[in-house]
Amino acid sequence: MAKPRIAVFSGPTSTIANAPTLVTSRKARLPGDRPLEGRYDHLVAQTLYEPVTVRVRKYSAHPLEADAKQLYVDDGREYYEVELRPEDGPYLLPYMGRRADGTQHGVPFEEADLYDPALAYGGRQFFYPDASRIFEEIDRTVSGRDDYGEGSILDRMADYTFVRALPPGGYTQQGEVSGVDYFPYKPFAVSHQPPPGALARVTNAVRETLSPGGYAGAIWLEGSPTVEETLYWLSIVAGTDLPVVGLAAQRPHGQLANDGDRNIVDAVSYIVSGLGQGMGAVGILDQQIFAARELKKGDARPGGYKATGGHGGVLGTIGPPVTLWYAPTYKRGAGSDVRLDLVSEVHETEAGLIHVRDGDGALLPTAIPYVHIVKSGGYMSVDSSGNPDAEVDIIARIEKSVSDRRSADSLVPKLHGFVMEGLNPYGVGTESQMRALRLAAFHGIPTVTVGRADPGGRVPQRPGDVFVQGSNLDANKARLLLMASLLKLGPLPLAKDPRNPTSRERSATLAKVEQYQAIFETH
Repeated sequence: MAKPRIAVFSGPTSTIANAPTLVTSRKARLPGDRPLEGRYDHLVAQTLYEPVTVRVRKYSAHPLEADAKQLYVDDGREYYEVELRPEDGPYLLPYMGRRADGTQHGVPFEEADLYDPALAYGGRQFFYPDASRIFEEIDRTVSGRDDYGEGSILDRMADYTFVRALPPGGYTQQGEVSGVDYFPYKPFAVSHQPPPGALARVTNAVRETLSPGGYAGAIWLEGSPTVEETLYWLSIVAGTDLPVVGLAAQRPHGQLANDGDRNIVDAVSYIVSGLGQGMGAVGILDQQIFAARELKKGDARPGGYKATGGHGGVLGTIGPPVTLWYAPTYKRGAGSDVRLDLVSEVHETEAGLIHVRDGDGALLPTAIPYVHIVKSGGYMSVDSSGNPDAEVDIIARIEKSVSDRRSADSLVPKLHGFVMEGLNPYGVGTESQMRALRLAAFHGIPTVTVGRADPGGRVPQRPGDVFVQGSNLDANKARLLLMASLLKLGPLPLAKDPRNPTSRERSATLAKVEQYQAIFETH
């Protein structure tokens, strides 16, 4: 019977798709080189150049093998003889590479190279350009056998298509550029985060891959601090009811106690179980299944993920068997009201047309809205009179938004918004902040209000106000939903004099805010 096929997307800054530094082995070090301490040399998965026959000492795989030697076939030899071939796949072997420095033998590669600007911060990459090598090494049991002591755990469950949607590693010899084509975080001195327009690249890659059909689901690999945001975006915008699973790791592939390899195997188990159909995007981390809307990283350790919102978010466990205990009630996947196929190709505004999708229906990178997060706290009032002009950061953002919308430059984002992360659960900031954000509304810029940090309840309704209440979303998830809503609904109406809107202009703004509110009530 044919195996299911799963699309595996490589996303940015992903520790799960990273490996420890390739440090020159003890066997490749020369007198005068820095010695490596400890009993044993480290080993790295590598491919043989040619076949080789080796002799393996019998009863050396476990301390108690010899205790049961009567169970073994005795051929009179103290060893097994086996031919190893390149086509077998990677074997764990000493790493023999040395850095060229103009001398005959060069110098050892070291972790310290990554911090040395004179060496171009090492000049090498350890993020994988796609996940195919990681899957191969898991199957080869380089990272561990399954519960039954066997390998090929991933290959036995499914076939895979590997897609470089927004990868963390790139082919520089083919012209790829860090920060443009791929997005690593290490070496730290040359790390890059993707810009807002990269969300269009993500959306289009996922939709183009999955839309022809033939897939049982998809896996998305990304850095643990941001995977929760991309997952929620895919859940509301990608428009698929196939299971989409986001994965991250706290330790690189191949490092002691790395958690990412297990998360990969668990994600495949979840997809092939069939239980994820229609559940929306989820994160599978440390054998828990998190709804994308509620997933949040709390700490940089295995087990450091949690559900926000105060009312659940852990949908199930991997087990075995894979078990779903709860299902979300909000809109997601093919039922989302902000999925891409419901988004108009263009919005008409007083400043001109805002193009959102191209003629083929793909999302334009230039259309991705810029939404700024404003945070409030105690003792933050800068003006006892509540003067909005005292909020220089908000006023500057308003002016920038108006300038961008009127700009003839097609690369400048035309859609803007604010998220106010205010007091729990009310979502309010200081008087001057709220007055400045009301001013933003009549400049055509919507604001969503949410509670601080990890809200435990919904923002109360305030009928007649120009703000969108953000339910129990945290600021980052509210930002993404506002971005998706802006793509669908366009900006708020612009008042002729935003500081003194007419009653008709206020009514028009409130009517548009209601459309935004309807989305935030159901997603």
